[in-house]
Amino acid sequence: MNTTHRVLLPVGLILLGLLLWGGYFTQPVTLVVDGEVLQVRGLFLTVQDVLRYTGQPVRPVDRLDPSLAAWIPADGRVVLEHARPVSVWTGGLPLTFESPERIPANLLAALNLKLFPEDEVWVNGLRIDPSRPLPRADRLYLQFRPATRVEIQQDGNRQVIYAAGDTLGQALWRAGLPLKAGDRLSLPLETPLREPVAVEMRRARQVTVRWQDQEVTSRTAAVTVGEALAELGLSLQGLDFSQPPEDAPLPADGKIRVVRVREEVLLQQTNVPYGKQLVADPTLELDQRRVITPGKFGVKVSRQRVRYEDGREVSRQTEAEWVAAEPQDQVLGYGTQAVVKTLNTPEGTFEYYRAVPVYATSYSPCQQGTGRCSRSTSSGMLLQKGVVAVTLPWYRLFRGARVYIPGYGVGVIGDVGGGIAGVYWIDLGYSDEDYVPWAQTVTVYFLTPVPANVPPILP
Repeated sequence: MNTTHRVLLPVGLILLGLLLWGGYFTQPVTLVVDGEVLQVRGLFLTVQDVLRYTGQPVRPVDRLDPSLAAWIPADGRVVLEHARPVSVWTGGLPLTFESPERIPANLLAALNLKLFPEDEVWVNGLRIDPSRPLPRADRLYLQFRPATRVEIQQDGNRQVIYAAGDTLGQALWRAGLPLKAGDRLSLPLETPLREPVAVEMRRARQVTVRWQDQEVTSRTAAVTVGEALAELGLSLQGLDFSQPPEDAPLPADGKIRVVRVREEVLLQQTNVPYGKQLVADPTLELDQRRVITPGKFGVKVSRQRVRYEDGREVSRQTEAEWVAAEPQDQVLGYGTQAVVKTLNTPEGTFEYYRAVPVYATSYSPCQQGTGRCSRSTSSGMLLQKGVVAVTLPWYRLFRGARVYIPGYGVGVIGDVGGGIAGVYWIDLGYSDEDYVPWAQTVTVYFLTPVPANVPPILP
C-alpha cells in the first residue's frame, strides 16, 4: 500500500462516520404547536434545537413535552401548548391567570376551587362538561357556579338538594323542580343564592269555582277557600258566602260554590179601606140611598227587606209598618119616607109603600125537604097558597103584612124559613095540590096600609 492510500483511508472512515452521525441526527421531527402540526428535518440534538430552529418561543407558563433540554424522542414528536389568558368568574370579580390547560376541572383546581357533581361550569353562556377539553382560543372565559344547599319543605316532607344558579328559581329549575302555575314559595324566585336557604313549597291543586251560571277552573296553592277565591279575583263581598265556608280548607274534590247575596229595602204602599156611616135622610124614599160624603182610602206603608241569592229572591221580611194617611169614612144617607104608590096588575090595582127585589123559592106541606109532611106554620096559619115565609128578622118586623108577588099574587107573611145567606129571600107557600116550584128573583110589594113604625133599613 502506497503512501496515498494510507492517507485517504482514515479520511474516508471519518467522512463515513460523519455521514452516519448526521443521518441519525437529521431525522424528521413532528412539532405540534397549539394543535397545529409542523414537520421539520434538521440536525437536532435536543428539543431546544427544534424550537430554536422553528422560531417558537417558550415561556415558563407554557407546557412543553418533552422538556426543553431533553433529547429528541425516538418517535420524533414534540408538543408545545402556549399558555393563554384565563378568566374565571365565581360570583364576584373575575380571577385571571395564564395557563396552557384546556380542561375546565383542571383550571378550577389550579385556583383551589373544588368541583362537585352538582356544580356548573359555563363558557360563553353555555354549560359544559368540565372534564372535556375546551376548544383552543386566544382567551378563555369560564363561569363557575357552585351548587348551593337548598332545604325544601313540601307537604310535610323535607328534601335537601344542591343546585347551581344565581337565584332560587334558577336552582329549582336546574334541579328538576320547576314551579307550575299556581305553585307557591315562601321566598321569591329572585332570591339570590349566596348561602344555603330553607324554603317552603306548596304545590297548586286544581279548583273549580261556580257562581250563578258561570264556572272557572284554575290551579291554586291556597290553604283555605277564602285564599283561593282571593287569588282568582272572586273574593266574597258583603253578604256573599261560599260552600264550603271561606275559612275552611280547600275541599278534597276542589269544588267551591260562591253565592252572591244582596239585600234591598222596599217601601210598599197598600190601601186602607174606609168605613161607612149610615145617616137618616128624610128627603129620600125607603130603600134609597145617596152619598153625602165620599169615602177616602187610607195609605199604609210597609218597609220590607228582600234578600237575593244569585239574582233570585229567597226571602222577604216586613220590618215595620205605619199608616201614612188615615182613611175617611163614607157617609151614606138612607131614605125614611114611605111614599104610597099604585101598581096595576092582572089581579087588579094595588097600593104599596115599598118594593124590594128578593129571591123566591116555594114550598108545600110535603115539599119542605124534611122528609115528612106538615101544614103547620110559625103564625098558626095552615100552609097553603097565600102563606109567605121569610127569615126570622123579617118575620119579627113584618108578621101579618100583606104583600104582592107578580106571578103568585097576594100573600101574607106568616111563616119563618131558613133563607139564603146574604140574599133577601122569601118562600111562597102552596098546598100539595097546587104546588108550583119557584127559583127566581122577583119584586115583593109591601101593600098598604103603611105601618106606624116602618123599618128604614132592612136586616
